[in-house]
Amino acid sequence: MDITSRLISAKQVWLKALFRTYMILGFPCALLISIPSVLMAPSLLRNEAYLTLSFFIMIWANEAYLTLSFFIMIWAGVVVPLIYILISRFFRLRCLNRIAAMLSRPDRFSPQKQHQVMDVGGGKYFGIDTRHGTLLYIHRVKKDVIDVIGLSMKDWTRRQLEGSALRLYTRMPDMPVLSIHAHPSVARVLFDTLDAMSHNHYDDPFPDAWPEYVKQQSRFIEFEHDVVVPQVA
Repeated sequence: MDITSRLISAKQVWLKALFRTYMILGFPCALLISIPSVLMAPSLLRNEAYLTLSFFIMIWANEAYLTLSFFIMIWAGVVVPLIYILISRFFRLRCLNRIAAMLSRPDRFSPQKQHQVMDVGGGKYFGIDTRHGTLLYIHRVKKDVIDVIGLSMKDWTRRQLEGSALRLYTRMPDMPVLSIHAHPSVARVLFDTLDAMSHNHYDDPFPDAWPEYVKQQSRFIEFEHDVVVPQVA
């Protein structure tokens, strides 16, 4: 897969930048104004309880409805972004959970709860099976491109922990570094777990190694989720 296919378009970059700027600058202001507006709205509605044809003709000439219209815009500026964020997180989480479930099996990859982390904001999943020495990394790069990478203990060289960021340096030229963010205490557990595992020896009794098995199964992921998994190619 060409590297340009993994890149976000200029339009998407601008939209994300605008949304981020609004959430930093505009959203707090809208939220601050919306609090007193909720208290003021009922009195405005009582004063304008009966609507007539003249209202529809002269709507912008009516001070009360001008105020209500402004309040509605403010409320929309609070509610719409929150709904968008919640829906986006829900679909990312569902996608990551489904892919992880498709690749999990008791005899190859079945990590304990404390050895899994879901970075929903970044669209990433990382799990470690301490019994079989297998790792799974999933990254929803964008809507139609998902990285799905299986690693054995010999497929990575070193690890790095910086606060909440855990980085794993691999032997793959196309994906030399895998990173995921988690709560610092969770990231520390994963970091220490990998350190302990690096001193153990793990046998893979299957004819297809875990990384190869993940690649093969990723073909079904492409079909079921209508996405591209670059590692399959």
